[in-house]
Amino acid sequence: MEKKFVDYNGTTVIEGWPEKIEAAQEETTYIIDGTIYPRIAYGNEEEDWGANKGPCHDCAVIKGQLHVPGCDGERCPVCGGQAMCCDCEYEGDE
Repeated sequence: MEKKFVDYNGTTVIEGWPEKIEAAQEETTYIIDGTIYPRIAYGNEEEDWGANKGPCHDCAVIKGQLHVPGCDGERCPVCGGQAMCCDCEYEGDE
């Protein structure tokens, strides 16, 4: 089966990915160790991931949007590490 691609946010992504980006915008917080924290939008990270130059290298969000959960560019709002693999206790982690 051939994969289909679409243009979204100025880049080419796999079909169905725009819906994942839009759903990620509805998840504005994480619960970590029982406390609610706002998620860090692309371009608001402490390090420069190139948000002024183009979409996120991993999940294709644009500056000001929230990363798709699991993106390797998303920073943890508590420790600043990669949200996908830091040691913080996110609610829902198994």
